[in-house]
Amino acid sequence: MSCISKIRNCTTYTATEKRISEYIYAHREEIIYDTAQSLAEKAKVSAAAIIRFAKKLGYQGFTDLKLDLAADLKSYAGEDFFSETIKNHDSIEQIIKKQQACTMNMLEETYQLIHPPTLQKAVEILKHAKKIYLFGIGASGVCCLDFAQKLTRIGLEVIYYADNHMQMAASAHINTEDAALAISYSGNTREINAFMKQATQKGAETIAITQLSKSPLHKFARELLFVPHYEQEFRLGAISSRNASLVLTDLLYLGIISDDLDYYKNTLKYSREIIRMFYE
Repeated sequence: MSCISKIRNCTTYTATEKRISEYIYAHREEIIYDTAQSLAEKAKVSAAAIIRFAKKLGYQGFTDLKLDLAADLKSYAGEDFFSETIKNHDSIEQIIKKQQACTMNMLEETYQLIHPPTLQKAVEILKHAKKIYLFGIGASGVCCLDFAQKLTRIGLEVIYYADNHMQMAASAHINTEDAALAISYSGNTREINAFMKQATQKGAETIAITQLSKSPLHKFARELLFVPHYEQEFRLGAISSRNASLVLTDLLYLGIISDDLDYYKNTLKYSREIIRMFYE
């Protein structure tokens, strides 16, 4: 995971750590030449706080953080990850340009957050599950519906309901042969966490698509797949989080069918032929 992604996606900063993160991001091309002491003076914090900040992000020290950040600069040069939201009376041309930049940044950061071994484990869990239970509400529910459609077309048994009560009722029947996948951007949705807690207690394999920062959902999932921290506290729509979640569910789907492409191509062909009967 890139240094910029780590800085952006940690949401448990103290006030001091937030000041450091904002300073580093704003001056990322300059701080690679700083020492911990010189950066501390510029950011008006202590050198010890700089070291603690680096370790919080998983580095052994500030030098390791700088090395990782230097590698990032080639990839992210000129990119503004804190993309500007639309404003009153923006022209359609401005909206297109802003959303294009936001989407491209979101995609880049989503792929930066992927840990291939974790994704592979999630694929294996889904491939070997007798039934796959999907849990998601709102925009996350849209992602679940899309994923359920894909998995159903290749012959996997999928359980998903848009209604919360039906999701809870379904979770009561999950067992050790099954898998549960929850999609929740915040990881704080009470219903989703209740469903996943139930799945965990029933002994099912569990996967979650959520933010990197710790949330109650983390403790109910064996495998965690992360989406970028893009949405603001007040959102005009769960756009970035939805798109990032769709990237991950698509990768899970592709991981599943890559095991036997010929078989799954035939399955898709057959399901398509069945559907065509309604249009003849």
